[in-house]
Amino acid sequence: MSEALSIAASAINAATTEIATTSENLANAQTPGYAVQRAQLAPLPGGDPLGIGDGVQVTSVAQVTSALLSANNLQAQGTLQSLTASQQILTGIQNVFPLGQSSAAAASSAQGSSNTSISGQLANFWSSWDAIAQDPSGAAPRTQVLDQAQGLTVSLNEAATQLSQLATNTANQLQGQIGQVNGLLTQAAKLNDQIATTAGGGTSPNQLVDQLNQVTGQLGQLAGVSVQHQANGTAVVSIGGIALVQDSHATTLQLASSTDSAGVTTASVTTDGGTPVSVTSGSIAGLMSGLGPQGSISTYQASLNNVAANLASVVNTQLEAGYTAAGAAGSALFTAAGGGAITAATIGVNPTIAADPSQIAAAASPTAAANDGSNAQTMAAVATKPSVGFPSPPYPAGSPARAQLPAVAYQN
Repeated sequence: MSEALSIAASAINAATTEIATTSENLANAQTPGYAVQRAQLAPLPGGDPLGIGDGVQVTSVAQVTSALLSANNLQAQGTLQSLTASQQILTGIQNVFPLGQSSAAAASSAQGSSNTSISGQLANFWSSWDAIAQDPSGAAPRTQVLDQAQGLTVSLNEAATQLSQLATNTANQLQGQIGQVNGLLTQAAKLNDQIATTAGGGTSPNQLVDQLNQVTGQLGQLAGVSVQHQANGTAVVSIGGIALVQDSHATTLQLASSTDSAGVTTASVTTDGGTPVSVTSGSIAGLMSGLGPQGSISTYQASLNNVAANLASVVNTQLEAGYTAAGAAGSALFTAAGGGAITAATIGVNPTIAADPSQIAAAASPTAAANDGSNAQTMAAVATKPSVGFPSPPYPAGSPARAQLPAVAYQN
């Protein structure tokens, strides 16, 4: 009788553990990092001659996990965060180039002067030369050209400043996220140590393993980590094939960023020992896609600089071949603030011409130059020439950013 009661008691104890385990699973259904648990049961052997055992026992409460599913989830989270960060950068770039009329629409619209996009301003600038060609001796058409030129240079200056600020903000955000990664790597190493100690003492480390899963999940969102779980519950955490957490040791990361003379910001990630680390997933990868020679921010910076430099080259060359109202040789309309190469950040209007619009070389000949607008007419026609020599765009036809640059800038 006592033996039967003992077997029944073991069954009650096992069922109680199973119910408690199920309750724990339900309570933590939405807890980040929590792994579903299951009570592991085994028969208690008995000494009965008929082979009747002594009941059932709970050998452990194990976590139900799948290494493949866990790895796929980490990869998916890293990819999502990378795309989200990339979208953030592209949205910032798009804000620098607000949507407006195409250059063709702006040129033909009576409201073209109200278009503040760079494409619209360029179209208005080219069309303003027609007014000088029709009335070369008038002051108003020349003033209009200067107004259009000054507005255009201000827009180019502001766009360059905003892109530079976006690059700086991105680098600062990267620095902050590298700091978060280092804190999580250190935390993972400490949890590894606690898990190993707990398991070695014969106690279940499940709660500590859950905490470790939460930490590695956060690391996956930031830097796209890969995790190898060990038999004792600890984990080896790697980024770009380099193990950064193993047992109780953590290797931290550092960010190196610099900005060159052209305003291009480059960033790279290394270990604290200087070993390069390739971060290809997570929000850090998305942010880094905006920096560097091939990054989206620097690509737009280079494109904007090319637009400014080619605009200045085309306009200045044509004006220097013409003559002012007084018959003097023409001079450049666009110059670089402080001297040096003309970029989107430095382009400005020649102070001499800005102070005296009659210095605009609208004539093609020094004879009767005050009434000659043929060079201005040639300038107005520049917008329709396919041989201006502007660079190819870094983005496909039809993209919003390309639409903000004038048709004359890109002929392909």
